[in-house]
Amino acid sequence: MLENLNKKAKSVGLHIADAKKPKLYTIRKIKNGKLVAKNVSGDEALQIIKKYK
Repeated sequence: MLENLNKKAKSVGLHIADAKKPKLYTIRKIKNGKLVAKNVSGDEALQIIKKYK
């Protein structure tokens, strides 16, 4: 799941990492490392990626 999300996120300039909580993710901008979203599920992460396109 994480690898697939990262492939999609890289094309729009985002990076996705595992959060401390299980099955949740943290999203940051590649350019400056600023936090975009914290503790989001896989479905929410896909919505954020689509929003940044």
